[in-house]
Amino acid sequence: MIKEALYYQRGNSGEEAEKELIVLEKRELTEKEIEEFGKKWGGSYSSLFCYRLSESFFYPEGGGQPCDRGSIAGAELLFVEEKDGELWQYTEADFPEGAKVLCKFDVDFRRWQSENHSAEHIFSGLVTQHFPYKNSGFHMECFGENPHMTVDFDGEFSEKELEELEQGVNAVIRQNLPIREIYLEGEEDTSLERKDGSISFRQKKALEGDIRIIEIPKVDSCACCGTHVSFTGEIGVFTILSYEKHRKGCRLTMLAGELAFLALEKKLKLLSGFAQSLSRPWTEIPEAFQSLQERIFAKEEEKRGILEAGICLLEEKILKELEEKRKGIEDGEKPERPERTEVAREVAERPAKTLFLGSPLKDSCFSYYGKNQYLFLYLSNLGTKDLQKICDRLRRSLPLSLICLGKKEEGFSVVAGSREEDMRAFGKLMGEKLSFRGGGQKEMIQGSSVKGFEEMNAFIERIL
Repeated sequence: MIKEALYYQRGNSGEEAEKELIVLEKRELTEKEIEEFGKKWGGSYSSLFCYRLSESFFYPEGGGQPCDRGSIAGAELLFVEEKDGELWQYTEADFPEGAKVLCKFDVDFRRWQSENHSAEHIFSGLVTQHFPYKNSGFHMECFGENPHMTVDFDGEFSEKELEELEQGVNAVIRQNLPIREIYLEGEEDTSLERKDGSISFRQKKALEGDIRIIEIPKVDSCACCGTHVSFTGEIGVFTILSYEKHRKGCRLTMLAGELAFLALEKKLKLLSGFAQSLSRPWTEIPEAFQSLQERIFAKEEEKRGILEAGICLLEEKILKELEEKRKGIEDGEKPERPERTEVAREVAERPAKTLFLGSPLKDSCFSYYGKNQYLFLYLSNLGTKDLQKICDRLRRSLPLSLICLGKKEEGFSVVAGSREEDMRAFGKLMGEKLSFRGGGQKEMIQGSSVKGFEEMNAFIERIL
């Protein structure tokens, strides 16, 4: 532990945010090291240098807390790490050893990390007091569009318990308790004798050498190398963003300080906008949302009823038309064609054993067209789930292989099914002729085709 380091102190004011330091040592990274650095941290670099400076100024990555953001002589600070008790700063800029360089850290970023890290200690301290769980993981991300911190525990919480913990953290924040640094040097015991008694502390792994403890009176004591605020009141506010089961315990996503305030402000604006669209106050959003869900469910039920009735009528119509066509063929009649294209005339001249249903597909809300054992059904306004339902129903009742088509921006969505035919083979044929892409089981397949009505009708004409 670098005990005299500024980052172990407060360092959140503008005066402390910049300092002129001397480059004591520098090293240029090899091509392989640059490549590995880019893979780990992102970015592409033609050259990279790491420097040891005359003072420990920037906070290095460690303990779940990312390193400081900032600059060295105007060049972006890319990374800071601690090796063997020394800090090494990485940047693309090349400075000679002995040079004086102006170092600056991002005050807002340092403060955001301090606010969140201190809030996590309060939360974990309360968990330790009231539950037999251990903190098994911690990570902060205080930059970007989705700032947050995640904390893992080896147990689970109920919704009520999480609500009480969140309220408890905010209560500690309002008490404005001091956040103290205590140092144990060398081989001292894991408890510290003080005038006000003996204090023990949390730790995730065995520690050696000097140990720094962050203490919040009557709330938490934990071995930590991160940055913190001086008093809990500086945090301002704390909120739990989400909860999920993780491995054998849980993972909590949370936020504190200014970042939490901004997130809550954004959430409130969204809720207020939603409430306004419902013509209800935001406090009544749960009731309004439930009412909206019930109306949507009723509409879906109505739609399902209409769809079911439509399937029955369609089924009856197709069965009737099939019977009439077959009767006509048995009486020696040739099938009538509504449109006699060159291909259609060729088919019409063949012996009267070809069965046609409907007429060529058109870009309208409903049409169907069939030849021999295949029936193509076009329903422009229905989605894939409805097409699947219709296809599955009709393929079981009709003596035909059914191909249901829906409208896409380009081409068709396709669901095909049959009682007897292996539709995977039919899908392969459509793939060759109609650029069909999809998959499924023997009984039913689904996918899409980029072809239009002209190509689809020509495909149907050629089915033998």
